[in-house]
Amino acid sequence: MRGVTKPLAIVAASALIVVGLLAGSARQAASADIKNLMGDNFQNIQVILFNLVSSKYEKLPGQIETIHKHAVELTKRLPDTVKSDAQKRMFTTYAYQLESSTSNMLTVLEALNQHDKTAQEPGKLNIDYLRVVVAGQFGQVVTSCVLCHNQFRRYKLK
Repeated sequence: MRGVTKPLAIVAASALIVVGLLAGSARQAASADIKNLMGDNFQNIQVILFNLVSSKYEKLPGQIETIHKHAVELTKRLPDTVKSDAQKRMFTTYAYQLESSTSNMLTVLEALNQHDKTAQEPGKLNIDYLRVVVAGQFGQVVTSCVLCHNQFRRYKLK
């Protein structure tokens, strides 16, 4: 019986090591995927800002939808830096904030793009609060990114 126990123990230990390695590589893959999403979003943020400032609102929905899709993905995956239950809640809260802000921004952009199709009265002061609201929602998108990065991707201050 002792002869059987030792090989069984070795197989069990080997299985645990393999499971641990697979879990670790899956977590690294998830973190790599998250980094790719965030890299795409970071590039997109700059383009969105340019389009907001230059009033090219018709180009924004596709760009915002990309970030929205990524936010939904973030609610399902956690990076390696998230360890405790409190951190999990915080990370998912930031992801849901990003999802909410992008969803709101898409709603306002739809109304703004529809509004821009209507003729404006010549000489009338053009104050359009939809533009202010969409810019505010963009500020919320950027704020969500900054909050999450400051918590989970800290860099040493010099």
